[in-house]
Amino acid sequence: MRNISISLILAAVSIFCIQSCKTEISTGVLNTSATYPLSDKTDAKLELKIDVEYIISGPGAAAVRNINSAIILGLFGEKYGEMDIQEAVSAYSAAVSAEYREANRPLLEDSLFSSPAAMLNWSDWTQGAVSGTHGNILSYTVTKYTYTGGAHGMTSETTLNFDTDNGSLIGETELFQDGYEERLSTLLSLHLPEALQEPGDTAMLFTRDIRPNGNFRVSETGLTYIYNQYEIGPYVLGAVEVTVPWEELKDLLR
Repeated sequence: MRNISISLILAAVSIFCIQSCKTEISTGVLNTSATYPLSDKTDAKLELKIDVEYIISGPGAAAVRNINSAIILGLFGEKYGEMDIQEAVSAYSAAVSAEYREANRPLLEDSLFSSPAAMLNWSDWTQGAVSGTHGNILSYTVTKYTYTGGAHGMTSETTLNFDTDNGSLIGETELFQDGYEERLSTLLSLHLPEALQEPGDTAMLFTRDIRPNGNFRVSETGLTYIYNQYEIGPYVLGAVEVTVPWEELKDLLR
């Protein structure tokens, strides 16, 4: 048995203006929340939540299709790439719940296992949402939280950037001129202290000379790079987000 709640908002819930409102992109949201008990012999369970924003309309059908396909790959992985958003959510939910039970049911049958049911609880939360726009670029951030036992769960943020004219992905090589790495590294390192919550957090960093990692989003004010847990600092530091203003990047952009 499972407890599951699914809501699908088919109407546009957000409208983003791209290229000074020459193009409008509208989005919808699919929300799924489900609880999967491990067994009727225990209170242990998997909590699964999926909140996905996707494109309803934009500059053309091909661009919308390309963006949504890349969003599904970013959210769930390659084996879901040929599915539409509803199919991918259902298939991913089934796969995670099956993995949970396969991994943990043997522990219930192990007479040597005496830990409380809470030790067998898992969480899997997936969120995808538009996170910024600038010119003809739209940023979409995938946030994943997973807990499969142990001291703590893990959170990661990964951003996809799209050319809204055709729906293609934009990486650093499409955005910057050749030879951008060293100058961009200098700018990121310069703005790193601004991204830390407390001045003393600097002492926890693995390095103070950071490099572009391809994980960035755009806004009207600048370009923000995301460094996830353990990437440049310990777990307790969380994700570090470093923003460089567009004015400082103008000589590096194509």
